[in-house]
Amino acid sequence: MAKIIKFVYIMILCVSLLLIVEAGGKECVTDVDCEKIYPGNKKPLICSTGYCYSLYEEPPRYHK
Repeated sequence: MAKIIKFVYIMILCVSLLLIVEAGGKECVTDVDCEKIYPGNKKPLICSTGYCYSLYEEPPRYHK
């Protein structure tokens, strides 16, 4: 009886981990997808490796 409960517990754990991994999918395929996901963004966005990145670099806060 204890082996069955342990087996069921392990199966529930494995299935839940699989669902967590599947839920973290890619957010974009092309650059147009980034514009649809973040419509109010004024900075240029690109899609790289499935995620949106900004091409904008912040200026340095302190001048040397």
